[in-house]
Amino acid sequence: MTNFQFKNKTILIISPEKWGKMMISKHHYAIELAKMGNRVYFLNPPQAKLSENIAIRQSKLSNLFIISFKKPFFYRLKFHFKPAFDLLFSFLIKKITQKINRKIDVLWSFDLGLFDNLQIFNAGLTIFHPVDPVTEQQILPAYSADIIFSISEKILSSFSKINKPKFFINHGLSKEFQQIAEANVSIKKTENIKVGYFGNLLRPILDTSVLKTLIAENQGITFVFWGSYENKDSNIGASQNEEVLSFINFLKSQKNVFLKGAKAKEDLVQEIIEEEIDVFTLVYKYAQGSDRSNAHKLIEYLASGKVIVANLFSTYKDFDDLIVMPKDDDDSKIPILFKQVINDLEYYNSPELQKKRIEFTLDNTYEKQIQRIENQINKSFKRT
Repeated sequence: MTNFQFKNKTILIISPEKWGKMMISKHHYAIELAKMGNRVYFLNPPQAKLSENIAIRQSKLSNLFIISFKKPFFYRLKFHFKPAFDLLFSFLIKKITQKINRKIDVLWSFDLGLFDNLQIFNAGLTIFHPVDPVTEQQILPAYSADIIFSISEKILSSFSKINKPKFFINHGLSKEFQQIAEANVSIKKTENIKVGYFGNLLRPILDTSVLKTLIAENQGITFVFWGSYENKDSNIGASQNEEVLSFINFLKSQKNVFLKGAKAKEDLVQEIIEEEIDVFTLVYKYAQGSDRSNAHKLIEYLASGKVIVANLFSTYKDFDDLIVMPKDDDDSKIPILFKQVINDLEYYNSPELQKKRIEFTLDNTYEKQIQRIENQINKSFKRT
């Protein structure tokens, strides 16, 4: 028996977020797999404005390629006459695979809405990897996958009736954030406290009312926000609804808030180190795209070693002092917990707790997550 390995493979990653400055799990898996010696193709979602119907460009890594394709003229059929859309779309996929001109060894799909049948790619192994909660329609790709992975047990429970191997794999820690985790534990004095957030500020799932309360009630604390706050800077989704725009205007008006904008990962990491953030915060609403079971940035926050104040994320419900959350899922308690943490930073950022947070993240690097995925593939399938 020959064990399956992610080595010298041609891998096609399907992403609902295009390649760009802001990188999340899909992008990091692509980079790590390419660094491991695989030839990786990253398929962007369809784009309205594109000079070519299908374009493949090389990234900074010699064996990582970004595929873009123009949104087809028949795209509206997806919402009105799905069988016709699927048929026409299969021809477009054939053109994309012809352009790749290689047998796809692994199809790795993070997409929830575009491909109901993953077998149209004719890959040797098909992975379905949802990192967001799924609707009944979005469950369909799992039926055509060989194996299913997700970042929370809550999401995996949506596939309980599908007889396929399925496993929890937490979000991963990128190489850039390993730099923070591997740095010495630092203790900062309790004056001039800084609170940090990084991520897309244009997402409507942010609980802007809680964030406004934290900022307004703590004028003596500096809040530093990294991430897109203008649509032109975001490659991972944006919103122009009234609440989002009002929140951005509020942030701009506050003297204790600094907006840093979207940064490349290496620049973001460097600025986080330079700013010496004491506390990170993350508050989401229950909304479309968020079941509050997990969030990619939590593992990156933990890499700093510093305490996090957040709403309850079910994957981390037993993490106690590592992430301070209202255990009863009552978001109205977050401002109270925040003040509790600020008033006892010496405890919450003690060397012992910082070390525990850092050790946890270093056990969840993308390299280690890929090894775990390899192991589960080998346990699930006998390959000769």
